[in-house]
Amino acid sequence: MLKFEPFIKDYAWGSREALASLAGRAPSEEPEAELWVGAHEAGPGTFDQGGRRCGLDEHIASDHAHHLGARSRERFGDRLPFLLKILAADKALSIQAHPDASRAASAPEGTYSDAWPKPEAWIP
Repeated sequence: MLKFEPFIKDYAWGSREALASLAGRAPSEEPEAELWVGAHEAGPGTFDQGGRRCGLDEHIASDHAHHLGARSRERFGDRLPFLLKILAADKALSIQAHPDASRAASAPEGTYSDAWPKPEAWIP
């Protein structure tokens, strides 16, 4: 079994304690705003593979068929079809509306950071 390390985004509005507490660590020196579990190119999770850190995106790319399976690749292509984000806001945070799949895919270039939909759940 490999120990997976999620990617942490360090936006100024983040908490120094919430994600650290979730991971069983001491509070962070810097704000930690988002914990990403996935293979997104802007922050893939990592694990140790043969003595070196390997990104989940890199690992999946090494054998798409094996790591994703035919049904997932048929529907979503050669990319992990989800990204789990856990937010830890310590300051006021604006609410953002994300596109559904058709709007994300058909928007003019530059409208959204990527063409993937972002279904969301809010759990206080």
